[in-house]
Amino acid sequence: MVLSSGLLFGYSTGAVAGVLEALTPAFDLSLNAQQLFVAALPGAAFIGAVAAGPLSSRIGRRRAMAATFILAIAGCLLTATQPGLVTLLAARLLIGIAVGISAMIAPMYAAEITPARHRGAVVGLFQLAVTLGILGAYAAPLLLVPEVHWALILALGLIPAAAGLLVVCRLPESPRWLAAQGMQDAAKDAATWLGIAAEMGSEGVGTPRARGPLWPLLTRGRTGAVLVLCSALFVLQNLSGIDAILYYAPHIFQQLGYAAGPSAFAATFGIGLLNVLATLVALRYVDRAGRRPLLILGCTAMAAGLAIVVGAAALDWPWLSLAGLGLYIAAFAISLGPLPYVLMSELFPTAIRETGIAAASAASWLFNMLVAFVFLSMVEWIGLAGVISLFLLVCLLALAVCYACVPETRGRSLETIEADVLANAPLRAVGGGLSD
Repeated sequence: MVLSSGLLFGYSTGAVAGVLEALTPAFDLSLNAQQLFVAALPGAAFIGAVAAGPLSSRIGRRRAMAATFILAIAGCLLTATQPGLVTLLAARLLIGIAVGISAMIAPMYAAEITPARHRGAVVGLFQLAVTLGILGAYAAPLLLVPEVHWALILALGLIPAAAGLLVVCRLPESPRWLAAQGMQDAAKDAATWLGIAAEMGSEGVGTPRARGPLWPLLTRGRTGAVLVLCSALFVLQNLSGIDAILYYAPHIFQQLGYAAGPSAFAATFGIGLLNVLATLVALRYVDRAGRRPLLILGCTAMAAGLAIVVGAAALDWPWLSLAGLGLYIAAFAISLGPLPYVLMSELFPTAIRETGIAAASAASWLFNMLVAFVFLSMVEWIGLAGVISLFLLVCLLALAVCYACVPETRGRSLETIEADVLANAPLRAVGGGLSD
């Protein structure tokens, strides 16, 4: 389910990069209309992320994901009919809502059903699947003619959506969600089936969640600080420039000196492939090196990569700009790509887990939509080098935030982390990995 959700996320968001040039003359899109079309999916995903918390809390992770995949299938089938612009936008909105819900629930579900020693890598599989989906989206214009097959390219998200629906029907419900509902026997059975009964047993599987107003939950221990940190990581993730590259990669490469068409698409595919390979490295080391060191290293390298791109743009050296973007993408894939998902799935206490993760996810999609909606206009206003310089400053800010605030949670059970958060431990010391 995690893989299918990530593939749906990556393909659905990345596919627009390969068809935007074909859609522009087909529907006579102005620059603002192009940005609006691109921003439609992350805008709908914001709505999905807001709805995901209450939905998964009320009906459970498993049934919420099944409904999400059905929604995505409907949107993809509608896209495949080569509809008019209004219907196409409606289809993208359906897919966007599904992506927003699944991007919140899938990492949370993965964290709740995985032993602590493997949790970082398993949750990180979501980001790996995202990168594989993006790579598939970048490959499609090289295999199909966008002018003829734009509807097919956009609709191929049907494959991970259908696969996800089949998989989710065979999985158990999260034992931690069952425990929060007071379903003790079902929670124990699910935990035993998943091999995490011993890890949960000492904390009392089946303890119902305390219900109450949101504000008292946020003010317990460091819960409010966790919400701010997780939301900030996602905001920084989106403002660091990854969404601009995801949605407008062929346009960026043309600005950097690559010819339109196959050359720009090939450079885009190369970046997508590097993204996948670097994410594989992140999965190998996230439970060895830890979350915090990877974030600090990655943010530093991201800033260095963007600095190279700015210099290459000034010197008109396309090959150097490609190298700089490659460094940026590789660094992102080991740090701000997967780790905000890992940390948000670990840090929120049970009583507020759905609401907290939904809020952090919603912040992510809100700024994702903002970048999608203003990027082309910003390039026209201050030039590509100016925009990349702004992304560079965000990477430096992310480095400062990670150094000052991010705790190390590697190898700690969710119950241990929760106890530290509720006991008002210093944020950097949550999980016992660091002390202030």
